[in-house]
Amino acid sequence: MRRALPAIGLFFLAPAVGELLLGATSLDAIALLPVMALLYGGGALLIRESVRRTGRGWWSILLLGAAYALVEEGLLDQMLFNTHYSDHYDMVSVTYVPFLGTGAYGLLSTLAVHAVWSITVPIALVEALVPSRAREPWLGGLGLPVVVALFLLGTVVVGWGTYEEQHFMASASRLIGTSLAIVGLIVAAFRIRRPGPGRAGRTAPRPLVAGVASLALTAAFMAVLQPNWWGVVCALSIAATAVALGVHWSRAHGWDRRHVLALAAGATLTYAGVGFTQPPDSGSSGPVNLVGHIVFAAGAVALLWVAARLSSRCYAPR
Repeated sequence: MRRALPAIGLFFLAPAVGELLLGATSLDAIALLPVMALLYGGGALLIRESVRRTGRGWWSILLLGAAYALVEEGLLDQMLFNTHYSDHYDMVSVTYVPFLGTGAYGLLSTLAVHAVWSITVPIALVEALVPSRAREPWLGGLGLPVVVALFLLGTVVVGWGTYEEQHFMASASRLIGTSLAIVGLIVAAFRIRRPGPGRAGRTAPRPLVAGVASLALTAAFMAVLQPNWWGVVCALSIAATAVALGVHWSRAHGWDRRHVLALAAGATLTYAGVGFTQPPDSGSSGPVNLVGHIVFAAGAVALLWVAARLSSRCYAPR
């Protein structure tokens, strides 16, 4: 059981960050967490396992997280193509792009939310909690097929359940196009260059600097991403800046897992703040929702504190 704890933690932390901390699911609907974990947690575990077993890095995790986003929101619940998916927002009509069959706003939001917060951030947080096992696989001969089965069960539950509720099915051309995009992202994730040692001529910034930059950029991204073309262009500019800065820093000498945790911490704090403004899709709003946000935000801060302590001990000079 001790060896399985990191996998179990990621299985439940992925939906906790992706749904509860964001505010998409209220406190009184927390019973849905095990169901959401089938897809969120199963996907995060399979992505992490495939990347760690092949010696790939965080950029591969981000690309596979983007592929996961298209699986969930494009093929299963089809939010990217259904204008009546939610009473709170319409991801399709605003900033509509005929070639894509969906809105640029909805697509950008979906890719960022899932690739960064649903997949990459939970993986980084759990790995920071077990630094001695951060680079090794967590699933053995029994665990891997079990997680595959749970993830497939999650796809059936979400896909069939959403269809029964919405009675919507996207056109074949949109589903085929989404499937091809998913395959392309997966291929790119495993063709990207493996991470190497940092360049001696450039020194990585302090982890605190990386964390503050992450908080500032992710908060700015969420603030400017609005359902109009101006918001999409501004958010894309911030995302491009974040990627360029991440590439520059991650190739510098001295970049280590403390910096990765700092980036994840900044993104986590942004989500904790956004959660106080997000109307829930599942559960009720009002006082119970506010209490839930306070509890989830406090839990996130506590988790970050523990992870930071463990990382500082792991990299403390001897």
